[in-house]
Amino acid sequence: MSKKIVVLYASVGGGHFKAAEAIKNYIVENYPENEVEMLDALKYTNKAIDKIIINSYINMARYSPELWGEIYKLSAKQYSVANFSNSVQKLLSLKLVKYFREQKPDIIVSTHPFITEMCAVLKKKEKISSKLNVIITDYASHRFWELKPEYVDNYFVANTTTKYTMISHGIDSDKIHVTGIPISPAFFKNYHKEELYDEFNLDKTKKTVLIFGGGEYGLSNIKNFYTGLLNVDEDVQIVTIAGKRVKSQKMFRKLADASNKKVVVLGYTNKVPQLMQIADLVVSKPGGLTTTEIINSQVPFAIINPIPGQEEENANFLLNSGAAVRIFDSKNSKPFLDNLLSDNIRLENIKLMQQHIAKPQSTKDIVEILLKD
Repeated sequence: MSKKIVVLYASVGGGHFKAAEAIKNYIVENYPENEVEMLDALKYTNKAIDKIIINSYINMARYSPELWGEIYKLSAKQYSVANFSNSVQKLLSLKLVKYFREQKPDIIVSTHPFITEMCAVLKKKEKISSKLNVIITDYASHRFWELKPEYVDNYFVANTTTKYTMISHGIDSDKIHVTGIPISPAFFKNYHKEELYDEFNLDKTKKTVLIFGGGEYGLSNIKNFYTGLLNVDEDVQIVTIAGKRVKSQKMFRKLADASNKKVVVLGYTNKVPQLMQIADLVVSKPGGLTTTEIINSQVPFAIINPIPGQEEENANFLLNSGAAVRIFDSKNSKPFLDNLLSDNIRLENIKLMQQHIAKPQSTKDIVEILLKD
């Protein structure tokens, strides 16, 4: 029997969209008898509030990450703080009723806690009867994700630690599935490495370091990390993904031009899966989806500058698992990287632990659970 599935996300960072897109595409390609739609629910309900929320988060993450970290920690301890948006969510949820009445979904999938709460409010008021499924897109849960759990049918989480934490908060264990976080199938394809070296004008005899320095949130001390990388003793080549911000692109190119290393600076690119396959090391912030992409690509990961809160928890999970290292001091990144790049045993052990914790069937497993009833 065919089903109608609606996958909801919010454009607060790219991870929520990527997870939603992975689910939608898998259903389209493997279960074509079903109908599936994707919606930026926060933007749909109120563009003005959506802009305020997104800009507030971006500005805190970029300019006052410690403030965001304090809000995150406080809300993890007190439901009253996590509920600060409750009245807003109730108001916005009413706009979603119109959409649900038009679409008549059997299944709702949410990849953002604000949207989850909106849908839970509607279920509580008996405005909708669809099954509500939640994909937690980081490596730890948070009270924001866990509001009104009695109206959620399934939670999909990255690891067993998250599951046991949620159980300790009173959530029914039968609702929590340790599937991993869904990512694009492009990260599981095998690419012709020789062609990639030619495409990006790289030397196949040198180690390749891939650094993510862009993103809408920026990195306050990325210049220090990058300078350290450019000055490492080993003759590595560096692929820099600077993102869409023109200011970031100019900064990276200026530093790269002054270096004696072979450096490729890219803006936005859709070739990340391919670049990860030829990388010997990735340097990046530990966003939930980026972390999952790196783990499944099994490339050594050096964490830089996680935003306090969910990214800090992602970093802690990786470090405790032996699946990454972290550069704590941006001004001393050169000696750290010199040591890491020369230690092949350590690099191989990181890849081995990534293989141990990776869940390459995550998207398939989630969709099968969604459609099983």
